[in-house]
Amino acid sequence: MSTPRLARALVVFHAWWEDYDMWDGNELYMDLETAKTHAAFSYQADEYGHPDPDEDDEEPRSTPDFTWEFAHGQWMLLDHGKDTLVRVSQSTVYRPATDREVQQQDALMAAEREARAAHPQLSLREALEAMRPNKEVAAS
Repeated sequence: MSTPRLARALVVFHAWWEDYDMWDGNELYMDLETAKTHAAFSYQADEYGHPDPDEDDEEPRSTPDFTWEFAHGQWMLLDHGKDTLVRVSQSTVYRPATDREVQQQDALMAAEREARAAHPQLSLREALEAMRPNKEVAAS
């Protein structure tokens, strides 16, 4: 039995809180902004609580000051500049590739091999650029 070739089906964004397995924000989202918004909302609920609109709350409440920072391939939620350990990262969902996609993958791999062989001293990007018609790249 051979393993089927894969193609990207879609990209999702996974929100989670490190070392907190039962957090309500631990979900998959279709877009980054929704993931970040819901992750911050869920973190706020756990750490600050949400005000009850039916109660007249005279006592001042602590409020978050959220910012997002991108590092190490993921978004990290900061509150007043301190890491909350809430993360959002991109994940790819794969499916079996169609025959056409397999042909495209094979053609890309062949082009990459050809470019590397012709220009071993260059990065793959530079080597592929050098292989384009009417394009010359000086060897470094």
